[in-house]
Amino acid sequence: MTPQNTTQGLEDAVRFKAHWTLFLPALVVALLYGGLWLFLLASGKGDTALARLMLLVLLLIVPVLLVRAYLRYASFGLLIRRQAILYRRGWLRPRWRRLKLESLSGVRPVLSPLGRFFGGGALVLTQIDHREIQLYDIEGPDEAARQISRRLRIVQARLKPI
Repeated sequence: MTPQNTTQGLEDAVRFKAHWTLFLPALVVALLYGGLWLFLLASGKGDTALARLMLLVLLLIVPVLLVRAYLRYASFGLLIRRQAILYRRGWLRPRWRRLKLESLSGVRPVLSPLGRFFGGGALVLTQIDHREIQLYDIEGPDEAARQISRRLRIVQARLKPI
């Protein structure tokens, strides 16, 4: 299911995408192992087993981490509509999932110290049966939580008996 083929229009939908910090682990590994490899080369120990291991990590592991981060970045999505939320967690779970707002009891953003600094984090959707759905590495989780909370209050006010 794609977000375009549902009956509700996109004019009132709010989109959120993955945050660029998905690429940070690959960059940290590349900088650490690359720096250590360059240090070993500069100190004359470029032909040791340790230098070969550093080069192996740079040539094999870093590209795998970058490809994984890109696939997750390109395939993650959150679409907040009037009555429902559509989300897709990434390339390992490529299908769009639909969650009606009536089935939610709450939402909260989760921000780490780095998330506060860079603007990314996670979003936790709590269902009525107390199950939680975590959407990690989202751009602007506090804004997404505000949007969902606002729409959730409207839906709950409509469902509340008089």
